[in-house]
Amino acid sequence: MLSLAGIDCKRYEEWVGRGIPAVSCPEAACQRAQLRGRGWYRRYVGGVRRRLRRLRCPLCRVSHAWLPEDLCAYRDATFDAVESALGAGAPSDGAQAAGQGGSAGVRRVRRWLRSAGGPLAAAVQALLAPAEGPWWRRAQGVVGEAAGWLTRLRHWLWSRWRCFLGGVSGLYRHGRPRRRPPSPFPYFGNCPSQTSSAKLCRDAPG
Repeated sequence: MLSLAGIDCKRYEEWVGRGIPAVSCPEAACQRAQLRGRGWYRRYVGGVRRRLRRLRCPLCRVSHAWLPEDLCAYRDATFDAVESALGAGAPSDGAQAAGQGGSAGVRRVRRWLRSAGGPLAAAVQALLAPAEGPWWRRAQGVVGEAAGWLTRLRHWLWSRWRCFLGGVSGLYRHGRPRRRPPSPFPYFGNCPSQTSSAKLCRDAPG
């Protein structure tokens, strides 16, 4: 999975019609080989089935989904919706703020709020400076509290650690999970844990 800064759900169709973006493979062994087009796949975005672009590295042959920068991986939810839900605090209030209707929406937001005590929180917090409160408070301390902080966090984690933030679906090393999620709950993907964060700090660029 990859996403490019400035290309959100609203602008995605306009940009994919211009051709293949200049994106290099995140795998260091490929020495920044340029990804090539690998067709399309369909998934729901805002309740509508849309085409999303696939890219593939000519060296390691790994395919990547090119996602809008504000779209959750494996979920038909935008970062704006997740931010609104997390900011509301309670599941019912969060569902209303995020536009998640009915009892299913309340359950969905409840799962998002539970990410504060799950493996996603452990993965994100291992890469952020210490701060009081849930993982999103730490994230806001790094990228700011203004609207769009989840999108900024995705790009920050990618530029610094080469970890792709899937939203409430996980954090993935080099932008691609080695296996599909075994359950619908947030999970670690194959990103480093707290035990390996010290080594990441030594290896991080800049």
